[in-house]
Amino acid sequence: MITTLTLENKLHRETAARHCAEQLLEEKSRELYKINQELLLRNQKIAQQRKRLRTKVIELEETRQQLSQSEKMAVIGQLTAGVAHEINNPVAFIASNLDTLSDYLIDVIELINKQKTCLMKLKFDHVNNTASANNLLDDLSNFSHRIDVDCLLNDAKNLVSESVDGTHRVKKIVADLSDFSYVNAPNARAEDINDLLKKSVNIASSELKYKADMEWCLSEIPLVICHEGKIGQVFLNLLVNAAHAINERGSIRLSTGQEGQSVWVEFADSGCGISTDNLANIFDPFFTTKDIGKGTGLGLHVVKTAVEMHGGEISVNSKEGCGSIFKIILPIAGVTR
Repeated sequence: MITTLTLENKLHRETAARHCAEQLLEEKSRELYKINQELLLRNQKIAQQRKRLRTKVIELEETRQQLSQSEKMAVIGQLTAGVAHEINNPVAFIASNLDTLSDYLIDVIELINKQKTCLMKLKFDHVNNTASANNLLDDLSNFSHRIDVDCLLNDAKNLVSESVDGTHRVKKIVADLSDFSYVNAPNARAEDINDLLKKSVNIASSELKYKADMEWCLSEIPLVICHEGKIGQVFLNLLVNAAHAINERGSIRLSTGQEGQSVWVEFADSGCGISTDNLANIFDPFFTTKDIGKGTGLGLHVVKTAVEMHGGEISVNSKEGCGSIFKIILPIAGVTR
C-alpha cells in the first residue's frame, strides 16, 4: 500500500516540477517578448532603410535621366554649327528666290495693268482712236517682249518649287531635332529602325559629309518597340564617335538585319580603332580617350544603358589602326524595362 509519506513526496515532486516549468515558461516568454521587440525595432529600421533606398533609387534615376539628357544636348551642341549651316543654306536661297520673285511680281503687275488699259481702250475707242489703240498694243507687245513673259513665268515656277523643297528640308531637320531632343519621351511604340538611322544621319550630316562616305546596307526588318528619342540618341552618338575616329577622310557603313526574334544594327568605320587596353573600359561612365574639353566620357555609357533598357545588347570589335564595328541587337518584341 502507498503510504501517506510516499504520496506527500510525490506531490512535492510534482509541485516542484510544475514550479520549475512555470519559471522556465516565464523566462522563455520574457526572451520571446524581448526577441519580438528586437524584431519590431529591426523591422522599423528595415522599413526606414527601404524608404531611404527607394528615395535614393528615384534620385539616381533622375540623375541618370539628367546625365542622359546632358549627353544628348552635348552632342547637339557639337553639331550646332553644322545644323545651323544645314538650315541656313535653304533659308538663304529661299530668301534669294523671294527677292527675285518680288522683282518678277512688279513686272507681272505692270504687264497686267498695261493689258487692262489696252483692253479698256479697245473696248471703248476701237472705232475713233485706232491709232491710239495700236500704240497701246505696240507698247504692250514691247514690254512683254522686254520682260520675256514666258521665261519669267517658267523661272518663277522653278523658284517656287525650289523654295518649297527648301522649306521641306528645314522642316525635316527641325522635326528630326525635335524628336531627338525631346526630354519627356512618349511611351515606347513600334518604330522602323531603318528610318531612325536615316533621321540620325540627317541630323549629323554636317559632321559626316566632310569626314566620311556613307555606305548603306539596310535590309527589310520588322518594326521594333522602342523609345524613338533614346534609340535615336544611341545612333547619333555612334555616328558622331565614328566621325571623330576618322582623321581625314574615310567611310562609315550602316547595316541592318534580322536574327530570329531580334534585329541588329552595325556601325562600321574606317577610323583609328580602339586599343586593347581601352577596349574593356569604353562603356564605363566618364571614360574617354579624347583631349580635355572634347569629350564627356558619357557617350558610350549612355548608349549601353539605353540599349540594355530596351532589353538589347551592344558589342564592339575593334583593333587599333583598323577601325571599329559596333553591333546593337534589339528584340523585336521590345522587352523594355
